[in-house]
Amino acid sequence: MLKLNPHRSADRLLMLLDGNHRFPSIFHLLVGILSIVFSRHNPPCLRQDNNPSALPSNGICTSTNNRWGLKLCLKRVWIALLLFGTMGLSAKNSPQTLHLLDSLDGVLKQRKAILNKKKVVINDLKRGVHEASTSGALTLKYEQIATEYLHFNGDSAIAYAQKAVETARNVQERKLFLSAQLTLLQAYTRQGAMGKAYELMGQIGDIAQFPPDMCELYANILLDFYMRLSGNNSIKYHPNPDAKAAWKAYSRYLIPHSADYYYYQTICLSQHYEPQLEAILKRVSQPSFLAAKLYFALAVQYMQRGNREKGYQNLLLSAINDVQMANTEMMSLLYLLQTPLIECNLHRAYSYMQVCADNAIRYHDMQRALKIVEIQSTINKRLEEQRQQQITILIVVAILFFVALIVSLIESFIIASRGKKLKKVIEKLKISYQKQSELTEEQQRFCQQLQAVNNRISNRAHVYRQDFLNVYRLISTYISIEKNIQKEVVNLLKVHQINKVMRMFDSHEYIEEQLKQFYTHFDHAFLRMYPDYIRRINRLIKVENRFDEQRENLTTALRVYALMVLGVTDSVRIAAFLHLSSQTVYNYRLKMRRFPAIGEKAFDEAVCHLYDHKGVADESPFER
Repeated sequence: MLKLNPHRSADRLLMLLDGNHRFPSIFHLLVGILSIVFSRHNPPCLRQDNNPSALPSNGICTSTNNRWGLKLCLKRVWIALLLFGTMGLSAKNSPQTLHLLDSLDGVLKQRKAILNKKKVVINDLKRGVHEASTSGALTLKYEQIATEYLHFNGDSAIAYAQKAVETARNVQERKLFLSAQLTLLQAYTRQGAMGKAYELMGQIGDIAQFPPDMCELYANILLDFYMRLSGNNSIKYHPNPDAKAAWKAYSRYLIPHSADYYYYQTICLSQHYEPQLEAILKRVSQPSFLAAKLYFALAVQYMQRGNREKGYQNLLLSAINDVQMANTEMMSLLYLLQTPLIECNLHRAYSYMQVCADNAIRYHDMQRALKIVEIQSTINKRLEEQRQQQITILIVVAILFFVALIVSLIESFIIASRGKKLKKVIEKLKISYQKQSELTEEQQRFCQQLQAVNNRISNRAHVYRQDFLNVYRLISTYISIEKNIQKEVVNLLKVHQINKVMRMFDSHEYIEEQLKQFYTHFDHAFLRMYPDYIRRINRLIKVENRFDEQRENLTTALRVYALMVLGVTDSVRIAAFLHLSSQTVYNYRLKMRRFPAIGEKAFDEAVCHLYDHKGVADESPFER
């Protein structure tokens, strides 16, 4: 273990930063760092030794000792900087808490998509309003929409709950009317309209007069009302007397040992039921509003017991469930902003604040908006403090950098003096490396060229196989057509339809159809073999007379010159191949000679050599 010497200035700095001096001043830090460099305690090689057996140094260190001293100086400077950068931090959070923070950040990134999905669900419910055939069904639809809006938009929840109440008045059914009123009471309570909620509670009446199957729901709403009545926005929740009185009055209507029973008992009375709540959470599906509520109750209990880490974890789990359920009425994220958990990450605090502000705007909750403004002021104050601290750190770092720069320059000078001996070796290595790089590049180019040739050979072989198959498919098709014609002629002759047979053979439609198919097959086969044929022809003729390079079939003129590319240059042979007259072929060739940009006489010759080394538009040997 390293022992510190209090007589050395560098060690005094390290001792200053230990557990007994946890928060040193900036002044002390600077004095300690600068004393490292300007200390009187020089490295051993710089001190005059009284030992006569020691070698005379003449004030000059050896390279090894000098570098050792400089490195020791640098190490101590950076150790001091590291200790300063980490001072003042609170206790580390557990890996589980950090993981939950990252999970919450990930869920918040998906928040927009979650809210849009919620809107789609609500819009689907709204479209179902028109399908309601009776007032009772319409009331249920309005109530269902209001329930969806309870955690999403306070104004809309109130509006649809009021519609449900108005529609239920026309239905002579007490339970339906009470259910609509309870939904409206929930909406008033969630938005913080406590005056309207209290007035509506007077209209609804005493819970003792309620139908037995609706008492539990009414008790839940009443407990929620009195719990929110205090307006307590602190994670260190302290129940108000109204909440305690409400629990005493309405707890008997709840199902004993249920999730709601333990939740309200925890919030209203500050009693601790961690094992029971954790057991219920194992059975509750997540994400859900119930899971968010139970995690919040656990967070309150753990914070009251002083277990901040568990409290933060449950608060994070509550916020994750709220965000995943598109709950814009949630308070868990707002409570997180009041904890020291995110003090060291103002970017995260600002992100959470934006979400809370957006939730308050969406839900139109003025009480929450005022609290957000208060927390925003606190965060701004923290941000300003952090900026001041960063400026101070930057000044210290600048000084340290200057000191390190001087030390580095000295060490660089020492290294440069030694580097001269290695210069020749490095130059030789550079030359060898350069030659090796050139050989490698040449080999890569050759491999690329060889690969290109192989690809073209493979593609050409594939084209040849396709052309071979197309030729014999064309022959087979022709034989099939001839067989069909033969059958048709025999059938006509059997019934003595000689005139019809004569008319059929006198018609040119059959021949023209066959020629059309022949031209199509020829064009496709030729363009597969020479896909850039039209582009090359266009390079030989004037711009205004050029052909469309994207066309899939050839014109008659292009077809004539395609045969010339294949080596058929005689007009008679071309005419016989294309089933045209010699004069027609001559006319097309004469017409094309008027278009070229290289001269009429040279045009035919250039076309004939379009795909060899003599042509104007030839390609490299590896492209052919």
